[in-house]
Amino acid sequence: MILDKILTEIMRVLAPPTIVSKDKAVSVSELTKQIKSVIEGEFTHLWVSGELSNVVHHRSGHMYFTLKDESAEIRSVMFRGFNQYLPFTPENGMSVLAFGSLSVYEPRGQYQLVVKQMEAAGVGSLFLALEALKRRLSEEGLFDESLKKPIPPFPKTVGVITSSTGAAVRDILNILDRRAPHVSVCLRPALVQGNKAADDLISALKQMENESDAEIIIIGRGGGSLEDLWAFNEEKLARSISECEIPVISAVGHETDFTIADFVADLRAPTPSSAAELAAVPLTEIVGTLRNYGDKLTNQMGTILNNAWQKLDHLIDRTGVQEPSQKISRYIDQLTGYAEKLKRGMDIKMTLNQTQATAMHETLVALSPRGVLERGYSLAYTYPDRSLIRRAKDVKAGDSFVLETGDGQFEAEKTKDIPKK
Repeated sequence: MILDKILTEIMRVLAPPTIVSKDKAVSVSELTKQIKSVIEGEFTHLWVSGELSNVVHHRSGHMYFTLKDESAEIRSVMFRGFNQYLPFTPENGMSVLAFGSLSVYEPRGQYQLVVKQMEAAGVGSLFLALEALKRRLSEEGLFDESLKKPIPPFPKTVGVITSSTGAAVRDILNILDRRAPHVSVCLRPALVQGNKAADDLISALKQMENESDAEIIIIGRGGGSLEDLWAFNEEKLARSISECEIPVISAVGHETDFTIADFVADLRAPTPSSAAELAAVPLTEIVGTLRNYGDKLTNQMGTILNNAWQKLDHLIDRTGVQEPSQKISRYIDQLTGYAEKLKRGMDIKMTLNQTQATAMHETLVALSPRGVLERGYSLAYTYPDRSLIRRAKDVKAGDSFVLETGDGQFEAEKTKDIPKK
């Protein structure tokens, strides 16, 4: 459309008379000057959208590039006085909006767009917005290490905020069930993508903080594009995470994905699976730690006993010359009694520790999801998407569902609702 207008104007200005004499021929320079006056006088202020290609950052500071779309392209230049203030570095393939004017480069007889202002479009705008928000929140101190709350090493309950249908929730639940069956999980399904996701995540944080026993909250989702993860880059969610009284572990995307939520959270996990591993110490490690404490106690008690015997030997040596036999005999009896008490106390303490460790292990196993099922309880899932059935109205009469027991699963069908007694 712009080219048509240019050509029409050129033809109007330069249209020769019906009969042109050869002696009135114009030079190339004169023709180019006339075209230049038409183009530069007509197109002084305009916005042009397109994709950058052939970007060259010249050592002089000027930037040369081609602005194109699917059917046309135009050579462009942005001089140093303008491009030095850009908040981003233009690169090939980036969609931009360029503001400037058309000009004719007379030595080559070609027109070009002289750009004075440039804005990134599409994902580029999101990226710039992300960098600006990150810089502002960092200057406010929201990312400071002094604000990070410590993660409890032995939580009883872990809260999980994520999509109920994604791979992230399955990874988290499987790892916690395998490594730490003694830990209870409080799942709050939430939107993790779209315009309403940030508000739903904020609501989930407040609900988890006020209505659950969670000692740690894992918030996150699987990987995706910058647009897919944008909910975790919104300022209002970042402030909610910072204000949450419960320590928050951010687990958004893959290892290379970073969001504002990662910077403001108390701990950043590279993946949802890593978050589950960081949230709870494995049961085997807890049992091993108890055994180490028992060994240390045994060694300390042995050291006390040996020191007592050495002290007795020293007393015998000192008093042997004076032959205070009765006094020595009393010391011997007294120390022998101490030794027996120490030994009995050590045996009792060791037995008590072993009994407590065994009872704790049995309790942890009994409280695990598998142990609950083996005691006669069962879990019902919708079929075929296997979502947990929490209420009777989640399944309609005639729907099939899967019932999981301690020793297997089987398919069942709902026939009717039974009223509560």
